[in-house]
Amino acid sequence: MYSIIVFFHVVSALFLGSLLALPLVMNSFFSRTSNELKTALKTALSFTRASHYALVLLMISGVWMVVAHSSYPSILWIGIALMLLILIGGLIGMMHKNIKRIIFAENPEKKLLEHVSKLKWYSWITFLLIIASIFVMTNRSLFA
Repeated sequence: MYSIIVFFHVVSALFLGSLLALPLVMNSFFSRTSNELKTALKTALSFTRASHYALVLLMISGVWMVVAHSSYPSILWIGIALMLLILIGGLIGMMHKNIKRIIFAENPEKKLLEHVSKLKWYSWITFLLIIASIFVMTNRSLFA
């Protein structure tokens, strides 16, 4: 059973890790026209939606591994790990909302220019939080 939980945990982490490319993908949105822009934004929207599911599966499998199959890490480690994952989920949700606004706008290019700074900041902060969560998750004895 433990190997199945680890499998789901690793697959979810890999899928969430695919968001590490999002800050670089954001730059390609500016060179696209109307239909290409909507297609690229819909793809990014699908990634944000799927990453929310991956994040939930990551939390469930992580809690299951900590509670059922290992010695308990420190309370500080658990708190920081959960806080990082919740922050990542919140930022992904904010990106999702802004991308939806751009897609459903009458003029997506103009709306993209209005939201470009938010999307770039959210994607870079998400990038840094994912890196921080990888560091924290791989160093369980960090706060012992």
